[in-house]
Amino acid sequence: MFATSRHWSAGFCLMCLSLASLLACGAVSLAQEEPAKPDAPAAAAEPPAPTLGIGDDAPPIAIDSWLHGEPLDGLKAGEIYVVEFWATWCGPCLANMPHLAELQTEYGEKVHMIGVTREETEVVEKFLEKKQSGEKLWKDVISYRLARDLDDQTSTAYMRAAQQSGIPTAFIVGRDGKVQWIGHPARMEEPLAKIVEGNWDLELARAELVKQQQMKAASRQFSLLMRAQDWDGALAVLDELETLFGEDQADSIKNARLNVLDNAGRSEEAGKLRAEMITAAWDNPQQLNAIAWRIVAGRGEKDLDSAMKAAQRAVELTESKEGATLDTLARVYFLKQDLDTALELQAKAFELEPENRTIKASFEMYKRAIEAAKAVEGKEATVEKE
Repeated sequence: MFATSRHWSAGFCLMCLSLASLLACGAVSLAQEEPAKPDAPAAAAEPPAPTLGIGDDAPPIAIDSWLHGEPLDGLKAGEIYVVEFWATWCGPCLANMPHLAELQTEYGEKVHMIGVTREETEVVEKFLEKKQSGEKLWKDVISYRLARDLDDQTSTAYMRAAQQSGIPTAFIVGRDGKVQWIGHPARMEEPLAKIVEGNWDLELARAELVKQQQMKAASRQFSLLMRAQDWDGALAVLDELETLFGEDQADSIKNARLNVLDNAGRSEEAGKLRAEMITAAWDNPQQLNAIAWRIVAGRGEKDLDSAMKAAQRAVELTESKEGATLDTLARVYFLKQDLDTALELQAKAFELEPENRTIKASFEMYKRAIEAAKAVEGKEATVEKE
């Protein structure tokens, strides 16, 4: 584990409060924002835009042309469809295409997958002739239909109506013609299986989507308040989330709350909460390590005693066999000016993870610090003799 991945920032913590479809906190983004189209001339007294949610009737698809696979004559009752929005420039879309192809092959005629793009036909045709991996072309990898949207009608009816701005996004349409699920296609395997089997809980899915939307709204509000340094406002948002999600997201809410308190300089409250978190995580080395690293890598005043307590326990639980925990404990000793112990621990971490550039960089830094300290001592000794 790289050291930077252990620093729980405000944005990271809040986004990790999320439900399943919002857990995109990895190093690689799961979705990309679609580029906006030029604004159309203002129209007078336009009717309110339609909305689309789970349990609503699926809108018809408006297709300009079918780019890959056999054309479909619309969505028919009694059939299951996956309407997925993608683009050739979208890295996460391309990364997910082989998985969609596998699902299409697995379900055959039980499920009809349609990848809808707003790109020009020529762009997609060139893409299909490119190599995906080895000697295989994209047109040979993709086993489902691809289609070009007709004047953005399908995107408007699905994506905009459902308030979805990132792609890829998939909509599963059930045999009853209603939207059964909305989300990232990488996470639709379980919902799709249950929908095909006929044991999908539509009401539960609807409630989950509402929570996801509430989380997105809260995340935006929280980020704005943090940027404005409105600490009380940010804490109020977390209070609302605690009421809404309860124990389900308790740990993540605590991490976000701690981040606010640290940024606000409310050290007494932060220390009390941090102590509670260490006690609660006493047998979890990963959580303890994350707590300790957040202290040593954070800005401002550092509660090194708490960091030491958490880091030592994490090393104890991992029996000094994990580079990340040793790296964190070494940093605590380094900040406490115990350079020899810091270097000794970092050497063990480096031995365990010789390819980890972050651990190696810290090892070299501690060596230089010791050399510099010895040089200063040597100069002082020379001055005393003179």
